[in-house]
Amino acid sequence: MNSHPKLFRHGDLLIREIHSLPHTAKLIHTNIIAEGEKTGHNHMLHGSHQIYETVDNQIHFEAMQELEIKHPEHNTIIIPKGIYTVVHERSFNPCDDIEIEVID
Repeated sequence: MNSHPKLFRHGDLLIREIHSLPHTAKLIHTNIIAEGEKTGHNHMLHGSHQIYETVDNQIHFEAMQELEIKHPEHNTIIIPKGIYTVVHERSFNPCDDIEIEVID
């Protein structure tokens, strides 16, 4: 992997390439990398992969081959083989000094 990680946007998610999985990551058996809170639609992986979760509920995944991320309200995107972390978009209100997760 080069010094510039691959970045992908999918709705309220940022998918960022990482060098390796965190040591605390545990394999979970699903194809959902994020649940849609408002609509009930999920961001799902299609293709050979493994999804991991850390104790702080951070999601990571390994794409064993090129795969697709699908969601009914967003265009399907292609993710190359590699290891990634999933970052939820956050919104910061400086007037109230609060940060909230953007809900898709």
